[in-house]
Amino acid sequence: MVFYELRKLNEHEKNHVTHDLELAVIIHTLNMWRHYLLGRRFVLMSYHSGMKYLFYQPNLNSMKSIWFTTLNEFEFEIMLCN
Repeated sequence: MVFYELRKLNEHEKNHVTHDLELAVIIHTLNMWRHYLLGRRFVLMSYHSGMKYLFYQPNLNSMKSIWFTTLNEFEFEIMLCN
């Protein structure tokens, strides 16, 4: 299966850095397709190479902590697109 999700940024998201925006989009997409993805292993494809290192940050702000709690519910691997 291939899923594609698109949404417009809200006002406060326009000030976020790129890797935070990428993570916000991933969280949005996982929540939209949650009922199909929970309990299944899947590949998350991204053009942003910083995503691979995002999961190894030692210090997270409160928003990222909440997002990572959501991410931990899913079984996936990240594949970087060229």
